[in-house]
Amino acid sequence: KLNSKQQKLQKTKEKVKVAVNGLSFKAYEGEIYGLLGPNGAGKTTIIKLLLRLYDPTAGTIYYNGKDIREYNLKAYRELFATTFQDFQMFGMTVKENVLMGRHYENEDELVIEALKKAGVYDKVMTLKGGLDALMTKEFDSEGAVLSGGESQKLAVARTFVKDAPMKIFDEPSSALDPIAEYELFRNIMKEGNDHTMLFISHRLSSVKNCDKVFMLEKGRLIEEGTHTELIAANGSYAQMYKKQAMNYLAVENEEEVIL
Repeated sequence: KLNSKQQKLQKTKEKVKVAVNGLSFKAYEGEIYGLLGPNGAGKTTIIKLLLRLYDPTAGTIYYNGKDIREYNLKAYRELFATTFQDFQMFGMTVKENVLMGRHYENEDELVIEALKKAGVYDKVMTLKGGLDALMTKEFDSEGAVLSGGESQKLAVARTFVKDAPMKIFDEPSSALDPIAEYELFRNIMKEGNDHTMLFISHRLSSVKNCDKVFMLEKGRLIEEGTHTELIAANGSYAQMYKKQAMNYLAVENEEEVIL
């Protein structure tokens, strides 16, 4: 017979939802990876586990063959530059919002380059003060307030500017129009020339040029391969790609979609 404390623990365990299960894949230095799947597939959870925002209840994540829990946490996280969906703008200047407390030589040049890659430089230059324009109205009633898409681009610039071997973009184009999205992913792909890249996207057209795509469903890896390989396999990835292409092209038959 369970006492009250044991009963409470049992109820808690019953409510626990497994986010990812039986998941195993490898990422190699200097390659570009796409992490795809519907809402609730476990994509963002994987990123948070990779960054050790929390640890898995079972299994192990390795970096260079070593359990990531064995590394100094602060030093380990410096290996990554990440843009999450739930980013935040702070009551600081544009430049400070991009650098986020880090300091480099030629900071202005680096920030400008990052803003251009993210597609928000021209907008920033319209603000009073440019790079030194104060963001939000938290401390100044005249502080700049950007649109959702512009704020997302500024958050993406943080990942571009950070000097880190692995860069992660979690739905970096969710608030962008198709043209801005195309330009952003073109620059993300260019960034992959010198870094290991991992990005999450619902829009499968953005991952066509990845070295490998990981397709998730309900916390499990159901397919992996290049875009061409997954289209040829005609599985979940191919079906999702065709449906999205039909919406973009405004056609009603899959036969009209050119892969």
